[in-house]
This record gives sequence, structure tokens and C-alpha cells, in this order.
Amino acid sequence: MSAPGAFVSRNAKAVVSVIGGIINVLAVSAALFQFAPAEYAGVGATLLVVMEALRSTNVWIVKNEPALVSAIDEIAAPQAG
Repeated sequence: MSAPGAFVSRNAKAVVSVIGGIINVLAVSAALFQFAPAEYAGVGATLLVVMEALRSTNVWIVKNEPALVSAIDEIAAPQAG
């Protein structure tokens, strides 16, 4: 597989996770601000944004783990010798 193809293949799941996270945050925030008191809705929406960001970052790390490990090995290899 070509380098751009491998890049797209590795990151497609993370992009889908981000898009799903945005939709989730918008839907839940709308419900929170409609049914919960404003001070609680703001805190809930903020916590949800943080959780979605962490989830998307986790998906990106898991999908890119082989590339990250090889990059770290390349960086550490000259120092080992």
C-alpha cells in the first residue's frame, strides 16, 4: 500500500470517531440545555466534550500504534549505539 493510502487507512477510524463525537456532543448538549438547569448543563456538556476528545485520541493512538512504535524505534536506535 502506498504511503498516502496507509495514512488514510490508519486515520479513517479516528476521523469517523471525531465526527461521531461531534454529533454526540451536539445532540446531548441540546438535550441538556433544554431539560437541565443551565449551570449543570454547561458542566455536563464540558465533561462530554472532554470525554469525546479523549475517546477520539485513544482511537487515533490505537490505530497508529505500529507507526508510532516504528518512529520511536528510529529515534531511539542512533542513541542506543
